[in-house]
Amino acid sequence: MLGPDLLEGKVGLVTGAGTPYGIGRECVKKFAAAGAKAIYACDLNTSSISSLQEECKRAGYATIIEGRLLDVSNEEQTVAIVREITKIHGRFDFCIANAGFANYRNLNDTEMVHYDRQVNVMTRGVFLAIKYGSQAMMVTSDLKPQPGGTFVVTGSCAGFSGAYSDLPYAVAKTALHGMVSSGSAHLSSSNIRVNGVAPGFTKSSILTVSKDAENGEYKNDLDEDQLKENHMWFFERAGLLKSPEYFYNRLQDPSEIASVQLFLASDLSSCINGQMILADSGKTAAATGDACTGPIPPIKPLDLS
Repeated sequence: MLGPDLLEGKVGLVTGAGTPYGIGRECVKKFAAAGAKAIYACDLNTSSISSLQEECKRAGYATIIEGRLLDVSNEEQTVAIVREITKIHGRFDFCIANAGFANYRNLNDTEMVHYDRQVNVMTRGVFLAIKYGSQAMMVTSDLKPQPGGTFVVTGSCAGFSGAYSDLPYAVAKTALHGMVSSGSAHLSSSNIRVNGVAPGFTKSSILTVSKDAENGEYKNDLDEDQLKENHMWFFERAGLLKSPEYFYNRLQDPSEIASVQLFLASDLSSCINGQMILADSGKTAAATGDACTGPIPPIKPLDLS
């Protein structure tokens, strides 16, 4: 069951956890609430980690939360962080490969440098996490007598439909389906599971910081309310605000995605492996919305007479 001992004693890292508002930050909070011993919150900017630590402390979580600068596309940095964690704590149990960015460009405006950076961060970065994180998960100690662990990769609804993003982002995220599926098979003799969650339209910092993140850095100079407001134009353009009565048009909170990440990282999902879970409130399944069906009325309550 969900509770403060779900991840008791477990140690790992979350990438893309440095913004003041987003999936990565919420993931750290969820894992801390679940009793993780130590979480390394990694990103290109760690200036908001202190507020994350304070927030978790106020909530009464005993989890050690460390902030670390990390460009996930950099092999040397990736090796260094998993080695540091494993040496200090004698174990490495979970890796949440969440780092990413999204800039919407048409193909005329897309240069190879844009394509290369997206693939490097969101595909190569995940490969590096799996390659070296899995080695760290095989290290045993008195605290961890049996090897094993879990990976949770952040995909995207853009991996399920071609109209959600620009082309490089769709390529980078769709590749993760193969990474998750094949990774689960290649790690099947190592007691390591690999799964992913593909968020739909979720409130976060991604559209605010992506332009700078594409260049390898970003600033944390906006508060949570400003970051939320910065996303509204995109949700409006996507048509989510036109028919809010439909569940598939709801705006998801990052904490909802973090709940799926926690489930996949825990033993509650022990029979799930090699899966990319689409978490988009049914938006992709709804496809054309009510264009073909006409307006969809709510179901009438059961007559109890």
